[in-house]
Amino acid sequence: MTLTQPSLIIYRGKVAVLRCWAYLGLIGGMAALALFGGGYREDAFLFQALGWSGAAWGGAGLLAGIGTGALLARGGDAAAGICWERKLVPWLDGALLMILLMGLWSLLEPPAGEISYEDQSNLVSGRIIMAMNVLFLFAAVCYIAQLFAPTSFIGRMGSFAAWCAVYAGGSALLLRWYESYQLLGGDIGHAPVSNLYEVFILLCCITGTIYLAFERRYRTTGLGAFVMLLIACAVFFTVWLGSIGQADIKPLVPALQSYWMKIHVPLNFIGYGSFAVACAAGMAWLLRAKLEAKGRKELLALFPTLDQLDLLAYRAIAIGFPAFTLATILGAAWAAEAWGGYWSWDPKETWALIVWLVYGAWLHVRVSHGWSGRVLAWWSVIAFLVTLFCFIGVNMYLSGLHSYGRLT
Repeated sequence: MTLTQPSLIIYRGKVAVLRCWAYLGLIGGMAALALFGGGYREDAFLFQALGWSGAAWGGAGLLAGIGTGALLARGGDAAAGICWERKLVPWLDGALLMILLMGLWSLLEPPAGEISYEDQSNLVSGRIIMAMNVLFLFAAVCYIAQLFAPTSFIGRMGSFAAWCAVYAGGSALLLRWYESYQLLGGDIGHAPVSNLYEVFILLCCITGTIYLAFERRYRTTGLGAFVMLLIACAVFFTVWLGSIGQADIKPLVPALQSYWMKIHVPLNFIGYGSFAVACAAGMAWLLRAKLEAKGRKELLALFPTLDQLDLLAYRAIAIGFPAFTLATILGAAWAAEAWGGYWSWDPKETWALIVWLVYGAWLHVRVSHGWSGRVLAWWSVIAFLVTLFCFIGVNMYLSGLHSYGRLT
């Protein structure tokens, strides 16, 4: 399996080290502002960060980061570009671009007087989310077409559309966060991870990001057709949710009014997105094995090999399982704070435990017993169906402490 890394000079050697530590210093400065700059208030922090206090704290952190990077860049490993900073910088660049796009979209917002809680149809985030939907669907068409007409141009179009969709969706969620505070009043402002509509957008972006990172690293464009097919299903479900009124920004129920929501939910969906990629790898494995058995080699030009698909599924689950585990642990801490107990065998908690056991067993037999091939491919697919019931089925059909996730 071929490994590729960004080759631009900004991602190599001392330049990568300096840029990475500059980012980390700036993040540290903003964290210090939140902790020591007069107290953190979510509805005011944006203006603090963009004001003089943000310039002071952020600038101090930036200088400290650059100084640290300059010291570390003197080492031989940094000069050769063999360092963890080189791997982290592209992700930090992407996060910065997403924030800048959110700032750009915010300039297109209508005046606050033209926006009301009852009619949110003119919010710009909704239009950006629709653009994300179109881009993901176009990417899915390109990736599927590439299987039958394997040309690099179609593959590049699919990858470009998918990256654009990820940035559109991520910046739209950030804009939705801004809209909830600055345009609809601080009393209902919250991070956009509180209902099925918002978290489905998050799931699309995370799944797309994980796959595209795999594609860039391992050159596995053939897997894109399966991943984008799953994302397309999520897109259609998101459109349906919007059509029944679930796209509106609404106040949080008391149990969700916690800082834990901003940590627990994204970690959970890193797990779900990784499991979706593993499911796609399992589907591709099963289809390739069937085509090989029938001698249909003309359709296999862009498919990764069976061994590569098996390894991709393993690496996706190896990313998702720790994230899902941490999300479950933090969810228990949140439950203790909100409901007075770490575990109550609520349907959501019970099914989360089932998902954890299913993927934990998958990793166990893969790592400890060397299992691979058809059994684990089917396991990846069935495990994701279990995950979908934990995510959607429990929220929509079962009652319990997590009933706020149901359609209302």
